[in-house]
Amino acid sequence: MLMLRIILRNATHVQNNTRRSLHFLQTSTAARSLIATSRPQQISTRLSSTVKKPVENDPDAPKKELSSVPPLPTPPPPPKGIPPTISTRDIEEYVQPLYARGWGLAPILPNGNGIAVLRKRFDFASAEALQAFLADLREYEEKKQHHAKTNVFEDQHQHAVLVSTWTHVARKPSDDAKGGDKDGVKTQGVTARDIRLAYALEELVERALATSGKEYSPRSRPEADRPKTVEELDGYT
Repeated sequence: MLMLRIILRNATHVQNNTRRSLHFLQTSTAARSLIATSRPQQISTRLSSTVKKPVENDPDAPKKELSSVPPLPTPPPPPKGIPPTISTRDIEEYVQPLYARGWGLAPILPNGNGIAVLRKRFDFASAEALQAFLADLREYEEKKQHHAKTNVFEDQHQHAVLVSTWTHVARKPSDDAKGGDKDGVKTQGVTARDIRLAYALEELVERALATSGKEYSPRSRPEADRPKTVEELDGYT
């Protein structure tokens, strides 16, 4: 009987040890599986933190263009004294970019004398917008002491103004006045003052449209109002 009890006790002890071993093995396997599955997640999280996410309102992000025409060049410097009328080079450098924005060189007949003037019609969506533009124009005229002629067209169908600008006291450089260094014949016509006024008005319109988020798509003038040389302008006088 004593021997039988000893044998049974040993068998129970061996069985308990076996259960402990199996439990340890199962626990170790689960732990290894948990560690193995957690590593890729940690690596993935670390990599995702290094990826640059898009930033809203990024100042370096490309901006949508709100103008269908190229930007204007730097305007000519303000003239001193009696300004000379524009040259062919002035037309190429400063006036032709205005052609794409609806400006033209057209003849008028003040006091019976035909001269070329720089002109454009501005159309607005409301009477308020038109009046704001005219107020800005008057402010520029008073500041620069150079006034344009305006013809306003306003009714239930339109809110527009035709701006015509030319210099009333200008000089036409004589043949020997190279570069306009000498006084020429006194005349009227388009000078740097008029080009600068046109550039200022274009800036006002573009700024107002950019504020409202609207695109600037001006209509270009007909070919007849887009002379490329001074010789073509001489036909107006």
